[in-house]
Amino acid sequence: MSIDVSIIIPVYNRPMLVQEAVASAIRESRGFTHEIIVVDDASTDETWDVVQSLEGVRALRMETNSRQCAARNRGLAVATGRYVKFLDSDDVLVAGHLQRELDAAKSTNADIVASGWREDGVDYPAPVFTSIIDDVLAGSSVPTSAALYARHPEWLWDPSMPLLDDWDYFVNAALRATKIATLEGSAYEWRTHAGARVTNASMLVLARTHHAILHKIEARLREQNELTELRRKRLAQYFYKELRVLSLHDRAEFDAALAHIFELDADFTPRDEERQWWMRIAARVAGTRNAVLLHSAIKRIVKGS
Repeated sequence: MSIDVSIIIPVYNRPMLVQEAVASAIRESRGFTHEIIVVDDASTDETWDVVQSLEGVRALRMETNSRQCAARNRGLAVATGRYVKFLDSDDVLVAGHLQRELDAAKSTNADIVASGWREDGVDYPAPVFTSIIDDVLAGSSVPTSAALYARHPEWLWDPSMPLLDDWDYFVNAALRATKIATLEGSAYEWRTHAGARVTNASMLVLARTHHAILHKIEARLREQNELTELRRKRLAQYFYKELRVLSLHDRAEFDAALAHIFELDADFTPRDEERQWWMRIAARVAGTRNAVLLHSAIKRIVKGS
C-alpha cells in the first residue's frame, strides 16, 4: 500500500508534549494513508519509554544526542510517503489542515505547500511565492511544522546548524523546488513550555548562523547561474541585517562580513534591512562602517551607564 504522508517527529526529553504531538498527528491522518515516525534523540528521561508505548507509530532512537536535524534525517531515511510533514514535538497539528495541505499538494503538483502557523494565540499568515528566488531573498519562509514537502530523500537537514535550522531547510528546499503553493490557515500551534527556545540563544550565535545560511543561499544561486546584479544587491542588504551584532561582539568577523557586502554591491548603503532612519543617513554621510561602529559605541556607553 502506498503511503500519502510520512509524519516525522523528533523528540528529546519531552514525554508529555510528544504524546500530544502524536495524538494530533493520528487525529489528522484519518482521511489518507500515513505513517508516523518518532525519533527519540537519546533522551535522558522517560521519553523513550513513552515513545515505545505509543500505538500507531514507528519508534526510532538515536545512539547519541545529535540534535533535531540529525533526528529528522534519521526519520527521513526510513520514510516512504509521497509527502513529508516534519512536526516538532512541542507542536500540535490544527484540526483539518493536514488534509487540506495534502489536497493542495496533489492538485498543484507543488514541491512545498506553505501554510500559516499559530503561536501564543496569534495566527501568522503564510507568505505567497510568486518568484521563489526573489521571495527567499526577501525573507519569505515558514517554520518547520508549517510546510508539507514532497519527499526528496536528498533534501537533508544540516546537522551543523546550531540554530535557525527550520529557515535553513526551508530556503534550501525552496531553491530546489519548481513550485511552492500557499495555503491559507494555520497548519500547527506551538505550545508554551519551559524548554529552551531559539530566542534564548546568544545574539552572536544567531548572527553567525544567519550569515552561514546566507552564504549557502549565495553558493546555490551561483551554481544555478541565478545570482543577478539585483539579487547580489538584495543579498548584500540581507547580510547587513546582522552586521551590528557582529560589530558589537567580533570586530574581525564584522570587517570580513562588511567586505563581503561590498563585494556583492560596490555601491552599498543600508536600506530595507535598516529600520532606523538616522542610521541610513549616517551611513551615507560617514560610510557604512563608521556608522555601524558609531552605533555600537553608543550602545556600549548606554549599556554601561
